[in-house]
Amino acid sequence: MTGRGFRSLRAIFLRFFGTYITVKEIEVRNTYIAVIHRILQFLVATYIFLYIVWIKKGYQDVQEPYGSSISKVKGIARVSISNSNFNDDNVKQSLWDAADYLIPPIENNAFFIATRKTVTYKQTVGTCPSAMSEKLFCNSTQNPCEKGLPAPNSLGVLTGNCVPVKKNMKKKVCEINAWCPEELTDSIRTVKKNTDFSCRFNMDTDPRCPIFSIGYILQKLHSQDSKIDLIDLYHQGGLIEIQQKWKCNFDSDSEKKECFPTFYFNLLQSGSDELSPGINYRFAEKYNINKTEYRTLTKVYGLRFVLSIRGKGRRFDVVRLFVAIGSGVGYTIFAQIICEIILRRCHKYRDEYRRHKVKICRLNLSTNNNNPTDLATIVDTFLAEPSVLPDTIRQSDV
Repeated sequence: MTGRGFRSLRAIFLRFFGTYITVKEIEVRNTYIAVIHRILQFLVATYIFLYIVWIKKGYQDVQEPYGSSISKVKGIARVSISNSNFNDDNVKQSLWDAADYLIPPIENNAFFIATRKTVTYKQTVGTCPSAMSEKLFCNSTQNPCEKGLPAPNSLGVLTGNCVPVKKNMKKKVCEINAWCPEELTDSIRTVKKNTDFSCRFNMDTDPRCPIFSIGYILQKLHSQDSKIDLIDLYHQGGLIEIQQKWKCNFDSDSEKKECFPTFYFNLLQSGSDELSPGINYRFAEKYNINKTEYRTLTKVYGLRFVLSIRGKGRRFDVVRLFVAIGSGVGYTIFAQIICEIILRRCHKYRDEYRRHKVKICRLNLSTNNNNPTDLATIVDTFLAEPSVLPDTIRQSDV
């Protein structure tokens, strides 16, 4: 390596490790600009500490709750039986307890309460008239009973025959191959629950009591939306959400010991839904008589309650505090940008400000074409005697 190249590397090394570069500051003595700048800084600081830190709780760590709910259903239900013309042994009044109306007895974060049952006894596989509700009417001149097609309710297959209705021999309907007699629709058991407890949940008077009355929940839903038909809910069933919303501030001494949720009720599916009204399902109990298989079909309507947990738990965290402040400090750049725009574009002394703010540095190390000065020579001279550093280079370094 030549001596010139060695001196160049040494100059670069000394400049890298021996020079500190900082941003040049210009002090502008102008009351108008200074006031605008301070006002903008004050607004940013107010936004940081009032909104980010205080209102949005930027100084607290946040965690959502996770868990499951355990529910128990108790009470006696008085049952009224109407139009029980299919079985003479049925009584007009009966009582149900949780073993009768809680179907199934255990669910995850949910429970189902039966409000109506339709029971069809002694069904066996065969042919029978279709139900009047299907409106498959026919006569000698008009026969829509095309053999092999499924019935509209999907409970059987059309045989192609037109037969009279058992309850009204003057009317004829399509015959179906299915479990007969077809499912009844006029046997209704309406459930009215009644029981006493030490307390009852009420949003206004007793919001911490964990015992809910079904009637109170339904009335609360109706008060939230008057379009909700409670009769349809009882008859067709529905899906109701019981939402537990937790808001716990563990920096508070009182909430460290006791933190209670707030309960909300939401109707997710009503009994008057046009596409799929209510909630219902069927189950069958099969048995044999004289080698003939029979079944008792039960269709259950009811209210399904889904329990959900939502909310937030908060606690002071110093890391979150500094992150919140740091994220807001970045907004202070807007104060500087606005003042720069005013000084460079709008102020009457903008040309003078530009001359002090912007300095053009020409990358030419020689001040005289007859006496060129390279960087290595300048560095050697500076190391030997800094006072003889040329003015042109001294100005460019400032």
